[in-house]
Amino acid sequence: MFYKIISSLATVSKDAQTRVIEIGLFFVVIIVVFFCQLTGLDSFLTEVANSFSRPLIKVQLKMLAFVNSSTEIFKQQYQLARKVQDLELRLSQATANLGELDQLKKENQELRNLLNSSDRSLGRVVLTQPILSYAQPVIGLPKDEEIAIGAGVLVEGTLVGTVQEVKQDIAILTLLWQKNSTPVLATTEMGVQGLVIGDGRRVLLTEVQMDEELEVGQRVVTTGQKGIEKGLLIGIIRSLQSSTSDATKTAVIEQYVSFYEAQLVEIKY
Repeated sequence: MFYKIISSLATVSKDAQTRVIEIGLFFVVIIVVFFCQLTGLDSFLTEVANSFSRPLIKVQLKMLAFVNSSTEIFKQQYQLARKVQDLELRLSQATANLGELDQLKKENQELRNLLNSSDRSLGRVVLTQPILSYAQPVIGLPKDEEIAIGAGVLVEGTLVGTVQEVKQDIAILTLLWQKNSTPVLATTEMGVQGLVIGDGRRVLLTEVQMDEELEVGQRVVTTGQKGIEKGLLIGIIRSLQSSTSDATKTAVIEQYVSFYEAQLVEIKY
C-alpha cells in the first residue's frame, strides 16, 4: 500500500509538488501564529522587535534632521554668496562711476582755474590731456592743430616743459627737470636773470652772476623767447647751490605742480 502511494506521488508533476509544499507551509504559518496568540508570545516578540527598532528609528530621524538642516544651511550660504557677489559688483560699478566723477571734477576745477587766471594773455591756447602710458611725457593733440616745436606746456599756470616733437595726433615733451630739456630764459621777481635747465632730477636756475642777489622764496618767471611768452611762472627758489670757486650762482627751483598728476595741460604759443 505504501509503495503504491510513493509510486503515485512520483508520477505527480513538479508543479503539483511545489503547490503542495506551499499549502503545507501556509498551514504551518497559521498554526505558529495561532500558537503565539494563544500563549501571548506574539506580544513578547512585538515588544522585542520594538525595542530594537526604536533606536534605529531615532537614528534615522536624527540623520534626516541633520540632512535637512545641512541642506538648508547650504541653501542659505549659496544665497548669501550670490548676494555678496551682487553687492561686490555694484560696489565696483559705483567705485568706477565715482572715479570718473572725481576725474571730471578735477578737470573742471583745473579748467576753471585756467579760465579765472588773471594773467592770461590772448595768445593761442590749446587744452589737452597727458598720455601717461608712454615712456616719455606725451600729450594728445586736437585734429588739424599745428603746434610749434618749443611751445611751452603749462599745468595750472606753471611752465613744466616744452614741445620737443610732434607726431600726427600727439606731441612728445621735454620736462624742465630732464637733462635734455630746452633751456628757458628766466628772471626772478627782483630782476635777477638766468637760465633754467634740468639735471635729471631737479629744475635749476643757472648762469646767475655772482654779484646778483638770490633769495629763497622768490618767484621765477620766463623772460620770453620763441614759443614761450613772457611772465609764465616756473616756480619758487627753494635753495641756493654755489661755492666761492664757482663763476656763477645756481638755485634749485621748486614746482608745486606735476605733469604726471595733471588732468589737463595747456599749450601756449
